[in-house]
Amino acid sequence: MSSLAKQISVPIFSGQNYDYWAIKMKTYFQSQKLWEIVEEGVTLPEDSSTSSSAEKGKLENKKAKDSEALYYIQTAVADHIFPRISVATSAKEAWSILQKEYQGSAKVRIIKLQTLRRDFENMK
Repeated sequence: MSSLAKQISVPIFSGQNYDYWAIKMKTYFQSQKLWEIVEEGVTLPEDSSTSSSAEKGKLENKKAKDSEALYYIQTAVADHIFPRISVATSAKEAWSILQKEYQGSAKVRIIKLQTLRRDFENMK
């Protein structure tokens, strides 16, 4: 862990303003060189017995970064949200769970926007 990581606390997601929280977390992960791990995950080789020691070392490094990123995600959610991601075994999985639940699919976002527009029009 870098000294910067020790100085900066991650933003806590309380269940509201997911989009803002996600942007802040993405920037944080990028600053720690972890975003690629969160976004793409760690791909395990089908047969690790044929891997060279250099490849095994790289894989171990990626696994360690994945664990670090997962830890940051786990500590960046409020206690009432944590059970939703407690079963995640990778940072990518935890990130995807939160993204699906709080951001929704493109279709869900369109429906939310339509609802907000209708509510706004009704206020006039």
